[in-house]
Amino acid sequence: MKKIALLFTIMSLSIVASAAVNVDGINYNLDADKGIAEVSRNLLCQNDVIIPETITYEDVVYTVTSIAASAFHGNSSITSVTIPNSVTIINERAFMNCSGMTSVVIPERVTTINNGVFSGCSSLMSLTIPNSVTCIDDGAFSGCKSLTSVTIPESVASIGSYCFSGCNALESITLPNSITSISDGVFYDCTSLTSVTIPTNVMSIGDKAFGACTSLISFTIPNHVTSIGSQAFSGCTNLKSITIPNSVTTIGIGTFDMCWNLTDIIFPNMVTTIEGNLFSNCYSLTSFTIPNSVTTIGVWAFSACENLISLSIGSEVKEIGGMAFSYCTKLSDVFCYAEEVPNTSLSAFEKSNIGDATLHVPAASLQIYKETAPWRDFKYIVPLETEVAYRPMIEDDKVWKVGNTQTISDNSVNVVDYYYFDGDTIIDGKACKEMMRQRFVSPDYSDDYWTPEPSLSYVGAWYEENKKVYFYDENKQSMVIMYDFSLNDNESMALIDGYPPFIIGPKQTGGIEGFKGVYRNVMINQDIRSTTWLEGVGGIDGPTRNAYPEAADPVPEFLMSCAVGDEVIYLNDEYEDGATPEGARKSRFDFTHTIKTKPQAPRRSKEELSIYGEYNDLQLGINLNPLYDAYLVRITNESGQIFYEKTINAGSIVALSIDISAYAKGRYTVTVENSSEYFTGEFEVQTAGIEENVEIKELKNVSIYNLQGQRISSLQKGLNIVNGQKIYVK
Repeated sequence: MKKIALLFTIMSLSIVASAAVNVDGINYNLDADKGIAEVSRNLLCQNDVIIPETITYEDVVYTVTSIAASAFHGNSSITSVTIPNSVTIINERAFMNCSGMTSVVIPERVTTINNGVFSGCSSLMSLTIPNSVTCIDDGAFSGCKSLTSVTIPESVASIGSYCFSGCNALESITLPNSITSISDGVFYDCTSLTSVTIPTNVMSIGDKAFGACTSLISFTIPNHVTSIGSQAFSGCTNLKSITIPNSVTTIGIGTFDMCWNLTDIIFPNMVTTIEGNLFSNCYSLTSFTIPNSVTTIGVWAFSACENLISLSIGSEVKEIGGMAFSYCTKLSDVFCYAEEVPNTSLSAFEKSNIGDATLHVPAASLQIYKETAPWRDFKYIVPLETEVAYRPMIEDDKVWKVGNTQTISDNSVNVVDYYYFDGDTIIDGKACKEMMRQRFVSPDYSDDYWTPEPSLSYVGAWYEENKKVYFYDENKQSMVIMYDFSLNDNESMALIDGYPPFIIGPKQTGGIEGFKGVYRNVMINQDIRSTTWLEGVGGIDGPTRNAYPEAADPVPEFLMSCAVGDEVIYLNDEYEDGATPEGARKSRFDFTHTIKTKPQAPRRSKEELSIYGEYNDLQLGINLNPLYDAYLVRITNESGQIFYEKTINAGSIVALSIDISAYAKGRYTVTVENSSEYFTGEFEVQTAGIEENVEIKELKNVSIYNLQGQRISSLQKGLNIVNGQKIYVK
């Protein structure tokens, strides 16, 4: 009997210690021994729920210290919850899918926000996490679709996987300096997220961490990060620029897959493997340089990069996987620096443009590339130049043609400026070139600012040394630096007073239509491209436009061409020139194309080859943009007499501009050829209106211009434009 009585007593105490009760409409579990209460399962609570610090049950006072797992899970009737400071633990899924809850205050003694606590609270709009919290577990706020702001204190040392995934209204977030790693999927599918501040001591970014963040435009990864997980930025369809530091050694599979607008990438030089699908479906990517550290390129790595024009493959690549560069339909140039032909899948370039593209390889390996599939299927296989020599910007006979449309959407040029050097001067002991600007305005264009008559003005003095270009500022009465082509990759440079320094990007070749030299992007805060510098040319918007602030719009002023003598080193022929005098307007003709040797791969048809000429009675222009290697250019008349003959390096210039003003009336044949192919075209010269052997003494009080639109003080040998009339001097 005593044993039975004792057993009954123990059972009674156990029941009291874990009693489930309802006090003022809220269910609790009571621990009589400890005098504490835990909020238990509550599905019937509605509207505003206020949890007290203490409750009284059968004259015993209990302190509310915790909220049980799934306590309010799925209760869509509550709109807000007030949790007392006596609560130290909120267990897993406590408020999961409380879709009507708009606000909650987390008590200041809670140290951990457990798994899925507020997951699916789709009406929750803002949240402040107290300084007591050190850990936020997996999925704590996932699916909070209305959450617009979250304050995370410095006390938080870890944030779990998918913690904020699906928070579609969250626009910006700042992570505390205490965070050292970004977990898998932590901001996955945050479709409104535009700004993320990541601590400098973060060392890793997990899988899908920022995947499907479709509003993210730019991103800079801190210098301490060593690894980036698979699909970390996959589906960031508006991401335009990404900066990856050299501390990164591993990047996962598909990290930038479907980043449709990605164009500017600063890529680390320590990565050894380009994983599968890394840049697949990056439709806007036009050029990419794979560093020498890379030994393996995975399957589908650059697949469907539809606008990829130029690709550089480092010297240490040994393996290229299947479909690695498939569906790159605009591929024009591939620079492969590997002396030993990489082990390449036969499908690596499937459905790409290599039948029309040029492959550049080490000269010693040229023949083996020509014999090895799939490399042998490139249209042209040519030797690499070991190094692109620096071309100075300050050169005699250089002319820049700059257009101005006056409207962003219009492609008709209303104003044309010709910049050129005319004369020397000494300033501060430096031998400088003096720049002039000749301006032409379309007769159909009327504006209070632009005068219809051609004008000539002095621009200023320039000099160059050690790849630095200086300009004499009349206001400051001193030399100021305009360009510095000697800077190392990603160095900064102050270019405009009152603005932060600009970041000068790494050297690049290829990817700019109408230019074959070295260029560098000029960035604002590593996120936004301000402009582009071209070696030997200057700014892509003209020689005086080295950079501009973020708020300034460089359009509609832009560079149309840059030529040294008859060799054109930059050409933008997208716009219609409506300002240059009628006598300089050009007619177009196309070249026929003939292959001398049997091709190893399917060749582009004559109609598809974009070699053409433009001419008038003054000048002949020959577009050489698609050509590489050395070519002999020859012009003959109908009797076979040679009027022009020159061997040119088509690998460094994009066009020729040849003076034909002295040619007699008749038809002429142009040939452009080397050992493997030639091009043939014809043009016709009309010489009516040209006066020969004019005595200089007869010309007084007249305006005289040369063919480049430069105003000159006296007649020169060849063709001159005098008061609008063409005058030829022998």
